[in-house]
Amino acid sequence: MVQPQSTGHREAPDKAGDRGLAGLRLVAWGLLCTVAWLLVVVLTTAIVTEIDGGEAFSETGLLIFVIGQGIAGLVGWFALPIWIMRRRGQSAAVAWRRPKSTDVIWAVGGLLAIYAVLFVYTSIVSAIGVDALEPQSTIDDDRLFVHTSVMIALGILVIVCAPIYEEAFARGFVLGGLKPHWGLIPAFLISAAVFSALHADLGSLIPFAIAGVVLGVVYLRTESLTAASLAHCGFNVIGFSATLVQQLG
Repeated sequence: MVQPQSTGHREAPDKAGDRGLAGLRLVAWGLLCTVAWLLVVVLTTAIVTEIDGGEAFSETGLLIFVIGQGIAGLVGWFALPIWIMRRRGQSAAVAWRRPKSTDVIWAVGGLLAIYAVLFVYTSIVSAIGVDALEPQSTIDDDRLFVHTSVMIALGILVIVCAPIYEEAFARGFVLGGLKPHWGLIPAFLISAAVFSALHADLGSLIPFAIAGVVLGVVYLRTESLTAASLAHCGFNVIGFSATLVQQLG
């Protein structure tokens, strides 16, 4: 008996299912990366607690706390994502390059767009009088600006480390990793949500989610993490400088 030829309609669901499963696996890997970050944070907190008897008031304790935050990010949101993406054959998604003129242009444009979004959002929140939704600095702890060594370590963490590991994770790993499997829009939404959640502030959820979309556009248009990291670095330089002036003034 001659078997009827396949029309090919059954292959699409299988391929879609494979892509969906690959995306879920990537999400699982992302959760593992975050657990690794959390373990380093907990270990650092335990060390500081042992040194300061429950409160991170001493210079040594604060310094260990800040350095621990940086190590946690570099391990959980930088080293592990790069290793995972290389094993999956997607190393290009988490790659940097020497800055080109186009990277600088996109970085400046992205930075201006982020501040425009932040200005509009803050204006709306102030107009309706919802103080709880106003963005707050995540480094407004007065103790972090008492000792020079802690301030220097904090500046390196905010200006150098954070733009590297947050872009590697939110843009390279999540957006670049999920896009081939789940498509552009879901990858964008998840990446923006992840970036917003990384800052753990109610008032920053909406503007930072939009900022995540802006940085995602910069990342995809330049096909590299370089421009997005530069824009992120510029934003953190301005924010850290303003906080420093406020704390020391």
